[in-house]
Amino acid sequence: MERRDGKRMFTIGSLDWIVIAAYMLGMVAIGLFAGRKLKGYEDHILSGRQVPTHYLAPGLLTTQIGAGSIIGFVGLSYSIGYSGGWWIISNIVTFIVLGLIGAKPLREAIGSKTLPEWFGNRYNEKSRLFTSITIAIAEIAFTTGQIVGGGLLFSVLLGWDPKIGIFAFSIIVVTYTVLGGLWAVFITDFVQMFVMFAGVTALIAVGVMDTGGITNLIKTSPEGYFTLVKDGQISTVIAQILYAIPAIFCSFDIIQKIMSAKSPQVARNSCYWAAGGVVFFAITMPLIGILGYHILGPNVENPEMITPLLIGTILPIGLKGLAISAVLATLMSSASACLIAASAVITNDICKYFVNFEKLEEKRKLSINIWLTLFLGVISWAIASFYDKAMGNMELAWTALSCGAFIPLIAGLLWKKASSAGAISSMLTGALTGMIWLFNDNPLGWRPIIPAYIVGILVLVLVSVLFPNKTGNYVGSRNQEDLVG
Repeated sequence: MERRDGKRMFTIGSLDWIVIAAYMLGMVAIGLFAGRKLKGYEDHILSGRQVPTHYLAPGLLTTQIGAGSIIGFVGLSYSIGYSGGWWIISNIVTFIVLGLIGAKPLREAIGSKTLPEWFGNRYNEKSRLFTSITIAIAEIAFTTGQIVGGGLLFSVLLGWDPKIGIFAFSIIVVTYTVLGGLWAVFITDFVQMFVMFAGVTALIAVGVMDTGGITNLIKTSPEGYFTLVKDGQISTVIAQILYAIPAIFCSFDIIQKIMSAKSPQVARNSCYWAAGGVVFFAITMPLIGILGYHILGPNVENPEMITPLLIGTILPIGLKGLAISAVLATLMSSASACLIAASAVITNDICKYFVNFEKLEEKRKLSINIWLTLFLGVISWAIASFYDKAMGNMELAWTALSCGAFIPLIAGLLWKKASSAGAISSMLTGALTGMIWLFNDNPLGWRPIIPAYIVGILVLVLVSVLFPNKTGNYVGSRNQEDLVG
């Protein structure tokens, strides 16, 4: 099959189709296999809390490296070089921080199946309700974003109508996630990690050879393309790291996997292994953007399509199918994680306000979560296909969540005197500050999280001191004496 994109001709050979089809059918087969492990509700949303390091570390890594990395930040690096990859680089820091202060206590909180439930146990039901609603909406938005990315990939490389690509991508992701739950997500993530490594390596190797080697690439690139921190950019770098840390702590698709670890030590160590894996993508993703600048020229109309355009332009038949599968892997791993996270929060933390979910039989709870996962998959597909303008409104929930929940989360982990009144006050004022800042186009050039965190910290400390808890609520660690008093 050949298709023309402007002046470029893409050839998708039979071998490429075989590789792509084998990959996608393999994902569905894994879902069927993982479904055999499901005995109850907690197996579907937490894999029975029995996930070992060799599944958890790839799961954390592939969930975090999604459409933003393979599409957005490759496109940014096409325009400005390696300094466009700081979001990816910052995830090295965030996984280390998560391992140091968050992974063990969140896994030790065995009375909490979700992050909102942890907030409810640590603080009160109001904080649980706030985080459950914002997380559910945000995770659906993230799922939709990955589906849109998959549809664009099919459109650019295979010449499909974007809506057909979105439908095909949705069918695969929703099927294996529904059938196998979080176990399917972990096993597919394990496979997808190797597909991602192989596909990205193939693309880089062929691209570097086509441009005359890495030395020639450095010499002929625009000034500053291989500079990690440009003059006057240090504040931007710090802001990226400050933004990335709450992004990972407040992402239940990540925290859900932490809570599913076989032990607190596995949870912590997997974060460190994931940080090491990010190094590979921190090096390769910006390099793909720079290769795109040299091979495709400086005037590509849509830089976010650099990766698929590069795949279609330079890779031979066979490797092209591998690279397409690699990009699909980055998108599918993130989409499936976000989808199962959304369904878990709704059944565990929102349904309780309408039905006594905990009193239901285990098989009944499992059935409800399976059907809800399917329903949310259909909703995500519909939004991606027909209601793309809704994405902006849905992502406001992420602004409210990250600006409101991060400070109470960190305080709940590290400061045993953080009170319920302080937490909910910090959540509301932080979220409100962030939204006001966002709607006023970020005064002073600050992202909403900066003023939100300043306000959130002040409010949490002040209200916690004035209105302390009458009894200890700390649920995050077995060793309260390790906390700041």
